[in-house]
Amino acid sequence: MIKPEELNTSILNQLSSEIIILDQSLKSIWVNESALNNGWSIQQNRDLITDQYPLEKNKALIDMLNSTISKTGSFTKRDLELVSKDGEKRIVDLTASFSEKYDSLILEIKCVDSLNKIIDSTKIFSTQKIAANLARTLAHEVKNPLSGIKGSAQILSSKLEDDYSKKFLKIIIDETERLNGIVTRILTPPQKPNQEKFNIHSALEKVYALAEAELTENLKLRRDYDPSIPELDGDEDLFIQAVLNIVKNAQQAMININGAEITIRSRIQYSKPVNGVMHLTVCCIDIIDNGPGIPEEMQEHVFFPMISSKEDGSGLGLSIAQDIIRVHGGGISFSSRPGETVFSILIPLGIKNIRTESA
Repeated sequence: MIKPEELNTSILNQLSSEIIILDQSLKSIWVNESALNNGWSIQQNRDLITDQYPLEKNKALIDMLNSTISKTGSFTKRDLELVSKDGEKRIVDLTASFSEKYDSLILEIKCVDSLNKIIDSTKIFSTQKIAANLARTLAHEVKNPLSGIKGSAQILSSKLEDDYSKKFLKIIIDETERLNGIVTRILTPPQKPNQEKFNIHSALEKVYALAEAELTENLKLRRDYDPSIPELDGDEDLFIQAVLNIVKNAQQAMININGAEITIRSRIQYSKPVNGVMHLTVCCIDIIDNGPGIPEEMQEHVFFPMISSKEDGSGLGLSIAQDIIRVHGGGISFSSRPGETVFSILIPLGIKNIRTESA
């Protein structure tokens, strides 16, 4: 039988695939970190696989493992449903191989759900890049006419003496300047981060303080932090701006809602796709509100500049946040329904990613 000390665990722990080694009685001998992160456990007295995945719910799995042992071969089953003792379901591709040399069963598991998430993440990333490039192209075309409008209004303002004309010419000039500022911000490339280590919770506390200063009586601001998150590499000021933009969006969406709450939450998550690449460990910052939700017809376009559900909104807040997080190597996703909207910022922890199935 294979002994744990004989394994090159440093290499096996770098795999995003779940590796589980069992003896012939289907007791766990060893599992890698990816397997641990996905719910597998191993005790000194060694768990039976059926302790974690009960036979009555996982007959196809147990039959496959017994068949692999009896035929001493290697078998793969795709789209296999695993049901844990807690009732949690996963769809996986599972390869089982029996090693006669070590008298052990080796399982390699790849979660199909994760692959789907990678594909979705890649699509979102590509769409957001197209949107940003399109917005900058349109903004460039708009900038020159705005300069002409403003210049013409200023000339007329110097020629006309009556207050009535000056009043409306001032409106034209002021509004042209406001639009020009918006266009300039769209055309300005995202600032490169300073790449210095900073404490994520120090940054979130600054966001909390800035948001708290604009709280209304009907709105509560909460925080829920995971203290185990290590320091991040990046620009703390830019990161604060990105998170603050999302929090302010939530605040503005719930101005007239009684019992409104916003929660800023930090967590470590495992085996998560970011911009189409699977990372072993990521820092996840969730901004959660219990507001009315984002209208379904707007959800595909929330990161597009100039898209806003607010009458006086420029639609730049989320677009700018997205650019900032992207230059930090991260991504933003969201889910929204009436009563709960969650914006999630995912920042990879560590320098190297695990795999690049979708670039």
